[in-house]
Amino acid sequence: MRFMKWRLFTVCVAVLGIPALSDAFDIHLTPEQVKEANESGTKYKGKDIFDSPMVKLACFGEYPKGEGGLIMSKYMRIAVNSAMKALKDETLSPQDIKEFEESKTFNVVVNVSSESVQTPEDAQIMLIQGTNTILPQKTEFGMKYKDKRQGVVGAFSYDKINPKANTTIIVKTRKDQKKYTIDFSDVK
Repeated sequence: MRFMKWRLFTVCVAVLGIPALSDAFDIHLTPEQVKEANESGTKYKGKDIFDSPMVKLACFGEYPKGEGGLIMSKYMRIAVNSAMKALKDETLSPQDIKEFEESKTFNVVVNVSSESVQTPEDAQIMLIQGTNTILPQKTEFGMKYKDKRQGVVGAFSYDKINPKANTTIIVKTRKDQKKYTIDFSDVK
């Protein structure tokens, strides 16, 4: 009998407790999460958003000041876009938020040397989770910096990844290869 109680307790903790404790980025945001992300952007205007504790957890490498990158989940997209709009005393429209919420992909933004890439395809971004290697659905240029860095954005399908797993991010260019590790469960 004691064994059965212990087993029932273990099953309850596994089923009920673990999802409540994990903070992996969500594929479906609640209205509270949308509000929180939008308010974070209002609080940390412009590039100050990258100094906020929650966005720092979504960054890897030296991003945004150097090479590395940012995981742009739905939450992060709302927060970062809200911060950029707040700098101009604007807000995200309900249509903007709806577009982010309905997205089937999340972005991985990386900074590479602009000397290494002529086209977006010159930078290959791969996510590795265990034995699973995930490639982006598309790759495009992002922001170009004055210090010879080029942003490259890879769009990854939510249904191809485990949002609660440790992930290795490999960024290959013609001149080099960088490897980063990020725990998706830290990203909102």
